[in-house]
Amino acid sequence: MSSTHSSSQGSIATAAARRTAFWQSLWTSSPTEVVILIAAALTRFWRLEFHSFWFDEAVSLAWARANPADILRITMQLSRDKHPPAYYLALNYWQGLLEWFGAAESDAALRTFGVLMGLLMVWGIIRLATQVSGRATGLLAGLFVALAPVLVWYSQELRMFQPAATAIVWALFFMVAAKRHNPSRGRSAALSRLLRWLGFAAALILSLYSYLYAAFFLPGLSLSLILLARRGGTLDRRYMLEGSTALAIVTALFLPLAGNAWLVNSAENPPGAAFADFLPNLWLQLTIFTVWFASWSAGPKIAGIAFFGLLVAAGLTLPGKDRHGSLFPPQPLARSLFQRIAAGEQALLWLWIGGPLLIGNLLLAANAAIFREDRYFLFLAPFVLWAAARGVGAIGRLWTSAGIYSGVVAVALLAAALPVLWTPFMFRENWRAAAEYINAYREHSPGSVAAAVIHPYFVLPALEWYLRRESTADELPIFGNFGDTLTPEKSDSIIAPHLQEIVEDLGADTVWLVQRHLTGVDDQRLVQAWMDANFPLITEQYPTGIHLRGYAVRHRYQELPELSDTAILPNAQVFPGIELAACEIVTPVVAARDVIYHPPSGWVHLRLWLRAIEAVVEEPTIYALIQSDDGNIWGRSLERAGDVLAVYPPAAWQPGELVRVELDVNLNPLARRDSYNVKVEAAGEIGVPCGRAQIE
Repeated sequence: MSSTHSSSQGSIATAAARRTAFWQSLWTSSPTEVVILIAAALTRFWRLEFHSFWFDEAVSLAWARANPADILRITMQLSRDKHPPAYYLALNYWQGLLEWFGAAESDAALRTFGVLMGLLMVWGIIRLATQVSGRATGLLAGLFVALAPVLVWYSQELRMFQPAATAIVWALFFMVAAKRHNPSRGRSAALSRLLRWLGFAAALILSLYSYLYAAFFLPGLSLSLILLARRGGTLDRRYMLEGSTALAIVTALFLPLAGNAWLVNSAENPPGAAFADFLPNLWLQLTIFTVWFASWSAGPKIAGIAFFGLLVAAGLTLPGKDRHGSLFPPQPLARSLFQRIAAGEQALLWLWIGGPLLIGNLLLAANAAIFREDRYFLFLAPFVLWAAARGVGAIGRLWTSAGIYSGVVAVALLAAALPVLWTPFMFRENWRAAAEYINAYREHSPGSVAAAVIHPYFVLPALEWYLRRESTADELPIFGNFGDTLTPEKSDSIIAPHLQEIVEDLGADTVWLVQRHLTGVDDQRLVQAWMDANFPLITEQYPTGIHLRGYAVRHRYQELPELSDTAILPNAQVFPGIELAACEIVTPVVAARDVIYHPPSGWVHLRLWLRAIEAVVEEPTIYALIQSDDGNIWGRSLERAGDVLAVYPPAAWQPGELVRVELDVNLNPLARRDSYNVKVEAAGEIGVPCGRAQIE
């Protein structure tokens, strides 16, 4: 009896020790791992608000603000949105948490969720790669993932791609952990195994229900399960049974969503050809996962990508150097290439990288857009970088100094490719800039009634997010919704009545037309054409990806409306018969060089109130200048065919009436930082001072 009792206690102690070792391996971090996680945090928290939310992120916010039950019910159908509900639900609860701290409308606070997912990926790949390929490879793979520009970028974006990729990493971690730490008997051992398989199932479900392409991993996971079960030469039936059960449950839970996805995608996407542009697509994916948009010349960039290609090839074929902590035994060089790959951890990497790529290339036959966007195969990035890290070790096994140098060069290349992420070159859709311009204009127009027409209407959430959040004025009415695809036949029946109703109901002085994503909606720009034909243009701005046009619905006045605090009243003659009654510098502080609205030069926007004091016989050319105190000209107003002076020329003005004229003065990008004179002139006349503008 005592012998049996002692044996039972020994088994329990052994199981507890192994379970403790597992949790220690999960939570305990060395100083090196901490440094890597700090590096990952620095790159991901850096300038979180530099980029405006773009349309796709605004869609995420729109879904996140919905009721969780509605999110689940509607997105499961994949009809109104092509992504399943898990990420939107997570963002909903994250935003709810931020409300407790008054940060629910902070770009940085909202994006912190993605940053945390990015940090979890770094931590997970360190743990996973260490278990499979050894400690040195795990640390280097973690560092590569911490610095990879594409992973930093999508950690800062309010979309599901980074969280889905992180979930895949952790699903694989738990699958490998279930094999590596596998106590044999007893209730405690069974609970330990259950927790690992629950972690596997939960992470995989989260990934599948966040991003549909995560399903490309399922066949590779099944083969990985067999490979791990056969590690050591004999089949581990219990591991195979447990893993198969977990994978079967996940697959069953995913089937309803998979059926909807197949129906929607097959109906909406044009077919292509299987394995079309296979090698170019491989090169493209390698570029995305490594130096991505690095702002280098073609030669160095190609060399950098090729260098990573060699590391990945070495990692997928050669035996590694460091085996400390590895799940797989070292493979002797004497064995054939196929034997080394089949018996080593390279087989897992081949499955986790090659499996999704193979499926993607096959599905090109049904959907030509499989590889269209950089983010579509983001979930492969950590495994490609792991293969590169393993390649460094494999090279080091053959030649130690070459392995060290290759690792240093790889880290340097990734780090050098990062700065471009926080430059205007990477702007997508700058809705913040569009909203800021409209709000700034309104704040300098206290006596004006304004409205906005958003076209098409589905981009409203992107503009509204910043208009509502950053405006100090009353809420700006926003309209849109012209129905389905617009054709010339609909101009008189749909476009004109809708726009006329907006103008008449509001009595607006100014209407802003904000356009984006017109392809397939208004290919001929019919809404803009109607506005151009009916109202004078006061300005047009080009924040990245957006076309912003302002129109003067009202430009004739009997008396001056309320003016801004900075307005001046010259009441001086500009041209015989024309008096400059008032002048407003709407943008009193402007940068000489512009990277936001209309590169490369800044524009000073003026609002002139001109009065006809008698009949104007000769048509004057009226313009504005920016002059330094020494008389040198550093800017001149742009001529626009559709502005007030073109639509309502001075010869038609009625004596005594005020005409609102707005000009954009285009600056010389070389203008020094200083205060400059603003002057309004007509050809052949002296000109009238109009205040001063500060050029930064």
